[in-house]
Amino acid sequence: IDNKSDSFATVVEVSFGNILGELLDTVAALKNLGLDISRGEVTMGDEAEKTSKFYVVDKVTSEKVTKSERLEEIRQTILTNMKAFHPESKEYISTAAPRSTDSEGKLGKVKSRVSTRVTCAPERYHSKLCIECTDRPGLLVEIVRVLKDLSLNVVSAEVDTIGDKASDIIYVTHRGEPLSPSM
Repeated sequence: IDNKSDSFATVVEVSFGNILGELLDTVAALKNLGLDISRGEVTMGDEAEKTSKFYVVDKVTSEKVTKSERLEEIRQTILTNMKAFHPESKEYISTAAPRSTDSEGKLGKVKSRVSTRVTCAPERYHSKLCIECTDRPGLLVEIVRVLKDLSLNVVSAEVDTIGDKASDIIYVTHRGEPLSPSM
């Protein structure tokens, strides 16, 4: 899901082999979420790879989707849709990591299958925060909530999930400036 490359629409990109019906399933899922597809692009790579890009806007407001909860809903819907209609995708996609209990018996911990790595680099107008970790439902919403609690402004984000690995690049500012080294 990309909110940077198009000024008027949220770009949703789905890449998974050359699966018959992926396009129709994804279009139906997006429409069921109350989204309008302003345009779409299908790129055929080699015989095993196809990429579908959908430029979507909210059906009611005709504006791009900006709320992190809504973006997570779109992502989860597409992943769930792929698992339901294309069982062969299950080995590559994990939308719900198994929950476990920690030593104190609290629910909600996710068994980590991907090493967590966080880096932050100041750039000219903002700081680039790179986060890699095990994906799970609601991860993006929680990350943005924590950043807001730290009084950071999220300028934009590039969110990608490959199997169990979430790779998020989030551009943030503090009071309109990149983060200071002490932050």
